[in-house]
Amino acid sequence: MEAIPILGSPELLDTAQLRRFQWTGILAEGKRCHTNKVPCHTDLEKRFADFVDGAKDVLRYFKNERLGFSVTYYENNRPRQYYPDFIIAARDSAGREVMWLAETKGEIRPNTALKGEAARLWCETMSGTKYGQWRYLFVQQRKFESALTSGVHSLSDLAAALVVTRPDRQLRLISLEDERVKREAFKTLLPLYSLKAAAGYFGNGEAVEPENWVQADGIGKLDERMFVAKVVGRSMEPRIHDGEYCVFRANPVGSRQGKIVLAQYRGPADPDNGGSFTVKRYSSEKVGDGNGGWKHTKISLSPLNSEFTTIELTAESEDEVKVVAEFIVVLGRS
Repeated sequence: MEAIPILGSPELLDTAQLRRFQWTGILAEGKRCHTNKVPCHTDLEKRFADFVDGAKDVLRYFKNERLGFSVTYYENNRPRQYYPDFIIAARDSAGREVMWLAETKGEIRPNTALKGEAARLWCETMSGTKYGQWRYLFVQQRKFESALTSGVHSLSDLAAALVVTRPDRQLRLISLEDERVKREAFKTLLPLYSLKAAAGYFGNGEAVEPENWVQADGIGKLDERMFVAKVVGRSMEPRIHDGEYCVFRANPVGSRQGKIVLAQYRGPADPDNGGSFTVKRYSSEKVGDGNGGWKHTKISLSPLNSEFTTIELTAESEDEVKVVAEFIVVLGRS
C-alpha cells in the first residue's frame, strides 16, 4: 500500500451519527467534567485537567468521547484512526463560545507531526459544520509547565503562552554535494524546491535542480513524487504559517475535493506570492455532460484565513488549472 499520511474530508462527517452521540446535549448541559470524573493516564493529563478545571474562561470539557467520526492517517503504511482527546468549550475575549481540541504530549515522537495534522484536519472538518468554530491546542509538557510558572489562569492565556500549536521542528538542510544524498534520497531525504520551481517542474516538466535536500523523518514511507517547498504568506493559517516548509506529493491521483493542493493556473495572481501558482484548498462543482460523464462548472481555490479571498475559476478555465501536488504535512522551519 502506498503511504498517504493524512486522509479526511468533510464528507466523512455523519451528522446523524453525531446526534446519536447526543452531541448537542453534552455541550448544552453547562456542567464541568471535573478531574475526579476524567480518566487521566499520565501526570501531565492530570495536571492539564486540573488547570482546565480552574480556568476562568472554560465552560465545560470532557475527555475520550467518540463523537461520530475520525480522521485516518497512515504511519509506516499502516492506517490509524485519530479521535480527539480533551474537548473544551471556552469563551474568547469577545464573549463568544469557542471549541478547543487539546492534545497533551510529554515528548515529541516520530509520529507527533502526523497526529497533529490529523487533529487540525479534525478541527477544520468540524468548523465546516453547524457545530461552531474549532481550534487545536498542542500542549507540550515543557511549555505547559513554563506557562504555569508564569502564572496563566485561563485557556486563552495558555494558548497565547504556548504560541505555536504544532511541535517545533527545525528543518535540517542537506547540501546537494553531501554524500548522503545518493544513499538516502527518497528514503530519509526529500528534495527542496521553491513553490515556483516545483510548480514549473512538476506541472510543465521544466528541468530544475533542487535547492537542497531535507531530512524528512517521521512522516511515513517516502517516494519519488514527494518534495518539500516553503509556503509563503498567511492565507493558509492556522494550518500552514508563513515561511513553513511543507511536504507535497506531485501528480496526486483520486479525488482532489477538499484537499490542500499546490495548483498552477492562468488567472488572477495569488496575493500571497504574486504568481500564477498557489497553495489553497481545492473544491469544484460539476454537472453531467449528457454523455454519461461530467464537467466542471466552477473551480475554487480557497484560503483557510478569512482575511483572504477565494480564487474562483469558471468552467472555461478548467483546462487552465493544473493540480501539481497535494499537501501532506508541515515539516518545520529553517
